[in-house]
Amino acid sequence: MPVALVTGGGGGIGAAVCARLAADGHAVVVADLDLDAAERVAKDVGGTAVCADVADPAGNADMVAWALDLHGSLDLLVLAAGIQSDVPPDPGLDVVRYRRALGVNVDGVVFGVDAALPALARSAGQVVAVASLAALGPEQANPVYALTKAAVVGYVRALSTPLAARGVRINALCPGFTDTPFLGITGRLLRKQKMPLLAPDEVAAAVAGVAAGDGTGEVWALVPGRPAYPYAFAELPASLRSDGTEAALKPFLSAK
Repeated sequence: MPVALVTGGGGGIGAAVCARLAADGHAVVVADLDLDAAERVAKDVGGTAVCADVADPAGNADMVAWALDLHGSLDLLVLAAGIQSDVPPDPGLDVVRYRRALGVNVDGVVFGVDAALPALARSAGQVVAVASLAALGPEQANPVYALTKAAVVGYVRALSTPLAARGVRINALCPGFTDTPFLGITGRLLRKQKMPLLAPDEVAAAVAGVAAGDGTGEVWALVPGRPAYPYAFAELPASLRSDGTEAALKPFLSAK
């Protein structure tokens, strides 16, 4: 039975991912800072729960160690933990909130991959990072949140080739607005405007679909009413040599 570790698994998208992976035959480890929430989800999906602060390197190491002690291996790491920045675009940066957002949304991905990589290399496993559509078309009302998710996308793309050398795949999923308490007042405004929202189960299905593929370094977009699809980034501009010939960066930047 493949083993999946899901961060932010105590609610919202993370909980839906846990349910989907369990239904697909994974042994699921539900990691969340809120242990009570993680235990409720674990009970529902027949998994196990662990308390983890993903902003802390030690917290990531501990959750991976827990999964390995329990199951002996790790096949899939889904990095779904995330928080709103609560930092408005107006001048006067709230540094505490800014650091907190980076800690969960960015460090939680970097530290999570680092902690799980040795185990994933042994199992030829993979990572799916849940980013956001805000990374692809920056959310102007929430620039710090957009910054954190864009960082995740850039990290996944850049890391895919080094990880491939160790037999590990890594991809990102960028869902649009999803109907969970995470949206807060934004959810009420969107519903008032009759904007379609994704259901958590739709995002979970897309995560499972990405995990079932064979690509790496891919960034998948997901919006209501459309299936998830690999987002196509524009080619980098080629430099010009003094003789007018182009010097492409492709040999050096091989991630998709």
